[in-house]
Amino acid sequence: MPFGLKNAGATYQRLVNRIFARQIGKNIEVYVDDMLTKNTTAEKHMEDLKETFDVLRKYQMKLNLSKCVFGVPSGRFLGFQVHQRGIKVNPEKIKALEGMASPKTLKDVQRLTGCLASLNRFIAKSTDKCAPFFKVIKKGKGLEWSTECEDAFQKLKEYLGRAPILSKPVEGETLYLYLSVTEVATSSVLIRLEEGIQKPVYYTSKALLAAETRYSPAEKIALALITSARKLRPYFQAHTIEVYTDCPLKLILQKPKVSGRLTKWAVELSKYDIRYTPKATIKGQAVFDFIVEFTEPNAEVRRAMEDEQTTKFQWKLHVDGSSNTHGSGAGIVITTPEGDTVECAMRFDFKATNNQAEYEALLAGLRVCKALGADELEVYSDSQVVVHQVLDEYQAREEHMIAYLDIAKRLLKKFKAYRISQIPREENEKADALSKLASTTTSIRSKAIPVAHLTKPSTAESEEITIAEIRPSPGDWTYKLRKYLEENILPEDTVEAKRIRYRSARYTILRGELYRKGFSKVLQRCISGEKTEEILRSVHSGVCGNHTGGKSLAHKILRQGFYWPTLFAEAQQFAESCKTCQKVANDIRRPPELLRSLTSPWPFAIWGLELIGPMPIGTKGGAKHAIVAVDYFTKWAEAEALVHITEANTTSFVKKNIIYRFEIPSIIITDNGTQFDNKKFREMCEEFKIANYYASPAHPQTIGQTEAVNKVIKHTLKAKLEAKKGGWADKLPEVLWAYRTTVRSSTGETPFALAFGTEAVIPAETTFTSPRVQLYSPEHNIDMLQQNLDELEEIRDAAQVRNSSYQQRAARYYNSHVRERRFQLGDLVLRRVSPNTKDKSSGSLADKWEGPYIIKRIVGHGAYMIARPEGSLVPRPCNAQYLKIFYP
Repeated sequence: MPFGLKNAGATYQRLVNRIFARQIGKNIEVYVDDMLTKNTTAEKHMEDLKETFDVLRKYQMKLNLSKCVFGVPSGRFLGFQVHQRGIKVNPEKIKALEGMASPKTLKDVQRLTGCLASLNRFIAKSTDKCAPFFKVIKKGKGLEWSTECEDAFQKLKEYLGRAPILSKPVEGETLYLYLSVTEVATSSVLIRLEEGIQKPVYYTSKALLAAETRYSPAEKIALALITSARKLRPYFQAHTIEVYTDCPLKLILQKPKVSGRLTKWAVELSKYDIRYTPKATIKGQAVFDFIVEFTEPNAEVRRAMEDEQTTKFQWKLHVDGSSNTHGSGAGIVITTPEGDTVECAMRFDFKATNNQAEYEALLAGLRVCKALGADELEVYSDSQVVVHQVLDEYQAREEHMIAYLDIAKRLLKKFKAYRISQIPREENEKADALSKLASTTTSIRSKAIPVAHLTKPSTAESEEITIAEIRPSPGDWTYKLRKYLEENILPEDTVEAKRIRYRSARYTILRGELYRKGFSKVLQRCISGEKTEEILRSVHSGVCGNHTGGKSLAHKILRQGFYWPTLFAEAQQFAESCKTCQKVANDIRRPPELLRSLTSPWPFAIWGLELIGPMPIGTKGGAKHAIVAVDYFTKWAEAEALVHITEANTTSFVKKNIIYRFEIPSIIITDNGTQFDNKKFREMCEEFKIANYYASPAHPQTIGQTEAVNKVIKHTLKAKLEAKKGGWADKLPEVLWAYRTTVRSSTGETPFALAFGTEAVIPAETTFTSPRVQLYSPEHNIDMLQQNLDELEEIRDAAQVRNSSYQQRAARYYNSHVRERRFQLGDLVLRRVSPNTKDKSSGSLADKWEGPYIIKRIVGHGAYMIARPEGSLVPRPCNAQYLKIFYP
């Protein structure tokens, strides 16, 4: 490779694209090291050359003078002869082909096809002309040069001797496309009109693959179009393309139900401005080979095209009725001209004989077919009575049978043509199965088969129900699509017109209604206006609604056959704003706020208080509660058994076990119980200048340190008491002592050591004589205790550092699960139902949320003051964990 780089060509191309960015496409074309400066007049050509040389001089690029020509009317560029009139075949290539002898070996044939491949754009139906050569190469067993090959070779030489000049399109003009399909290939020619003469712009041709040869004629002609669009993409993007064809291509691509590949092609073609026109008069030799759109070597293709036209209006209806002791019903199976199958089961909410059920099935099927736009209908039923009465071969005698026959004949007259036949039950299996399903089941739930209920016999109807056709207004989202599909009228805005053409590939008109062709091959009726909200409400909370979520609601509506562009957004909004759904929604488990750890600045400054109980009635005075206090710095715990949890007991506990034993604390944190939230307790805090903080209701995390100690105490009591649970009050001091002398993982020290500067002597040390008991000396004990007190400050600092590190680790884990929920003043919210506010009569079916409430004040740290709708304020702040936004 040049310069020793494998990607030198791509690198150089990027270079010239950058330095000639202002000129490329305007007055210069560059491909790697081939450069062409162009213009239509000599005067402007000199200005272009000057501009080009200035760029070359600026970037210090050099030209090879021996390979340059200036001021010529035509020249070779990329292997073609470029002229003012268009592009010609390189004369040297034509001369080489004309002088080429007939191939002698298989390698010669391959060389010949390789030479022809570079000239494909000049050869009409090149694949058909080269087909004999491809057959020889495909055999691969020596050269079998037949008379057919020789004739094709000579004809190609003759054709290239008068190869056409490919014309250059003019910006903004319409280009025209002719298509052709043969047994082996699809071909096309893109032309432009110049003074009424059709001049070629580009020829394309593609050999059919084995699978493509089995396509229907309609699919083959569509394949020819999509192949041309892919090959000639720059032309399709820059110009309006008018396709000359006698095949109903537009109808084929916009049919309500087409094959998957046709739908995909229709979507791909919809981004181009393509129009379809019957073939016009040939006004040039360029399109002579495209006079015949389909070759017909045998009658099969002709029959296939005829079949497509004849089956266009064929509708088939299979019906069956069933009546038994469980009820009665009907089964309907409709086959559309495109091969779609519509299945429906219908249950009758009235008693019907078997013959009545058969007639009801027939009448229901006829109504559905007419609603779908059927004009010619074939009806199949396995009921001998019904079929022969309709054909006037049997006489109806009973009054109700005469009424049914009269309605059936009245409905059949609405069709242009119909035929009704009796078939064996074995040939009517689907309709039979549906009728039995409807007649034997009172509750049918099926996503695939619609189930209808008929509340009264058809003979009881006094008048037929008619549906008024409502034309969409210009502001309706379906208006522009309908105008294009029905009247071929596009908006004046070019961008909007392209958008409508692109979208129209997935829409069709059926009996005056706009339908969307879903990716699941289901036709979805397009809905607009107030009907969208009615459908949302019916599917979400109607008789068969299950208050599903937004996404599921939208998918359910799509499965039922309805569509509008904002379906998913509106379904999500509708489900979110459903008051019932919001009140029965599951609890939100993820925390709403980042973890905020509370750290005490010095020992015994911050205490948390909490009650434990009710406990088993103790042997010690009948105590059944306990009060626990925990210091946030040393983790020291105080606890006391209580017979009654009164304000006097709690106040006395704080004085005796905290104030008088240690010191006056700075802060006390409690829950909202009346034992702490009372006048006497508050007066005590004011007397000793203690700040008293209350936790948010039902939010124990605020006093999490005390909750953690409570859990340890209860767990240890369970282990110590075993079956004698009543003795918990007697064991409480032992449990406290065990807790105080155990190293806490948060500080790395025991609460006793952080409180008093030395470790406590535990019973095991005296029983088994630990080293410090054995080496105890009264003379040195005081000195050692003083030394421990000197080290206490350093020990506490280290413990505080370890505690901070522990809190950070806990916060990282906790915060990884946080999904922040913050509310603003005036927001409407729901509050989680608490045990005190739960409706006891509803049991396990009670609502999980209550409200709505209004955010009145932001307390901070995830706490809010809320008010009821009538304005009364809820006494205590509520944590965000128990709130969620309410959508009115």
